[in-house]
Amino acid sequence: MREVILKQSEQIIHSLAVNQDVKVKGAFDSMILAGMGGSGHPGDLLNALNITNLPLYVHRNYDLPLDYLRHMGLKQPLVIISSYSGNTEEALSSYRVARQESLGILVNSSGGTLVDWAKRDGLPITHIDFPGMQPRHTLFASFSGIFAALRNSGLAEDITADLTQTAAQIKKITPDLEQPGKTLAQKIKGRIPVFISTDSLGFAAKNFKIQTNENAKYPAFWNTFPELNHNELVGFSKLAATKNPNQFIALILRDDHDHPRNQVRMDVTTKLYEQWGVPVEQFTVPGTSLLEKIFAAITFGLWTTYYLALAYGIDPVPVEGVESFKGELKQVSGDLT
Repeated sequence: MREVILKQSEQIIHSLAVNQDVKVKGAFDSMILAGMGGSGHPGDLLNALNITNLPLYVHRNYDLPLDYLRHMGLKQPLVIISSYSGNTEEALSSYRVARQESLGILVNSSGGTLVDWAKRDGLPITHIDFPGMQPRHTLFASFSGIFAALRNSGLAEDITADLTQTAAQIKKITPDLEQPGKTLAQKIKGRIPVFISTDSLGFAAKNFKIQTNENAKYPAFWNTFPELNHNELVGFSKLAATKNPNQFIALILRDDHDHPRNQVRMDVTTKLYEQWGVPVEQFTVPGTSLLEKIFAAITFGLWTTYYLALAYGIDPVPVEGVESFKGELKQVSGDLT
């Protein structure tokens, strides 16, 4: 995994090249990205960057939310089916519905049944050309490939230059983020982390939480300002009276461009949490653009959760819990493929 982190910026350049000619045809009024786990993350990232020319709905379920779109007057979505393995049953379910409804489809995968079906049906494919990896560790490749296809199809703003520049910058700062990540991991060890940001870095906070779950095999949570001040904050106000008052730790991801009132909220929240016995760590995310900041925060999260896994004596790569669940599910209900 350490090699994956150090080389993840290379995913961007490679994926842009591999998928440079992929294009979808047709007239669309919206987009749906259907994907589970790490395969759904590119949709969240596209929305965080606000670069699509049509509304994009990220779908994490079986079938497709067509009734909802039609209620909104949207009848011709492009359906992006994203599954790293190509065998995720929810994604395959979405593919079947899209075909039944004669909708435009773009497949994003590294192989499996999904690619077989797409080739059979003559559909465009963005290839995640990094075999043998965990889906969550191919986010930069998956995002870059889908972006390339949408750019080629006139469905997304052309940020190729920014993406290439960001790849170079992430390659440069990745080694610098290793020690801060290792230090934070030691502070988190033994506590349940809560990752917090404003909406601009909300995807990064969520990704930090997911990397903790899958890399360190440990519970974690995330939230955003100012919403958490209206509910979640109260949940920490009486921890000092519990049997385990030190069970949580908060990490605030800060952006120099956060709304001034949210910056004040971060300061006041930090003060209150510390009074209530909840340690707070803060990290100002480096970067000159939102794209660069999100990718830097993701990298910081990878380092932190990598070292957190090592601190617990755990291999950060496999997700045996997920595989065990899939095996049990298959025994109970069979295989959708």
